[in-house]
Amino acid sequence: MNHLAAVAYGSSATRPLRVRDLDALLIDARAFNESVEVTGVLFAHEGSFFQYFEGRPAAVAAVYQRIRQSSMHHQLVECLNGPIETRQFARWHMAFTNAPLTTLQELTNEIWAITLPTLQGLPKTSPGLTMLLKFWETSQRPAA
Repeated sequence: MNHLAAVAYGSSATRPLRVRDLDALLIDARAFNESVEVTGVLFAHEGSFFQYFEGRPAAVAAVYQRIRQSSMHHQLVECLNGPIETRQFARWHMAFTNAPLTTLQELTNEIWAITLPTLQGLPKTSPGLTMLLKFWETSQRPAA
């Protein structure tokens, strides 16, 4: 049996994030997550974050501890934390629902755009994937 776990949460930025803050977050998270074989996606939208990540339970716990200790966000609301059957993501992604401001952010968003149709076509067996896609869809709607 494949032993995997996943976490999904939402949070709010503690302050307005500058372009270099988001780039630093992207570089740091990708490097650490790759080193422990954790995959997933992080959305940034107007000071809000939604993240879903998955991997071996010990690795997911290590990533989650780093996230909870981060000073970049607060008001963390856990939506999912538990075992999953299969990975939904082959690698780590970051997506922006507002225009990316650097080439790194733009490239990352393009990778997400390529991955999104595949995810939308999957059966919604993972509660984390369902939440993730709902957050993405909601953040894409124009403000009323």
